[in-house]
Amino acid sequence: SVTIKSEADILPVYTGEDVTLPCYSPVNTTMILVEWTRPDLLSPEYIFLYRDGSSYTSFQHPSFVGRVELKDKQMKDVSLILRNVSSLDGGVYECRVSRGGEGREKRANIKTEPVRVICLEVEESGELLTLWLFSIILLLFRYIIKMQQEQKRLNLKWILENKPKNTAPSCSSNTHMKWKKK
Repeated sequence: SVTIKSEADILPVYTGEDVTLPCYSPVNTTMILVEWTRPDLLSPEYIFLYRDGSSYTSFQHPSFVGRVELKDKQMKDVSLILRNVSSLDGGVYECRVSRGGEGREKRANIKTEPVRVICLEVEESGELLTLWLFSIILLLFRYIIKMQQEQKRLNLKWILENKPKNTAPSCSSNTHMKWKKK
């Protein structure tokens, strides 16, 4: 009897990370067919197709070529490792497992319900967000420094423009310091 998971498990991941989409084979045999698909993709919808000890990249969606592999080549754990996750990788993933069997085409859709359904929720990396916030703070800091320098320049300009002409510094009668003759 095959255990079928009817509802999707939500799996959050950040962009740039590697993620393992869990799935376990209910079939104990070396003659096995594993399909990982995304129903929302146009043809080909295969993320990964494995049959009788070989993976078939010719049936694989181009955006996943070179980025996916099975976790366990011994075939009990048919979890899929997805490398360098991008925002386009978000969506529903279905894992189907069946006995291989002679006389089937290499591109054989497994007609059973998925063994596992995963909803991959991709979020922007926390590192990217931190870097973005740091960049904004740095720009604001530079702007504040520039404004302070401009204010000092304007203050000096005003002082120079409003200085009485042909006058030397003097002490006024309001000065607290008194000079004595010796």
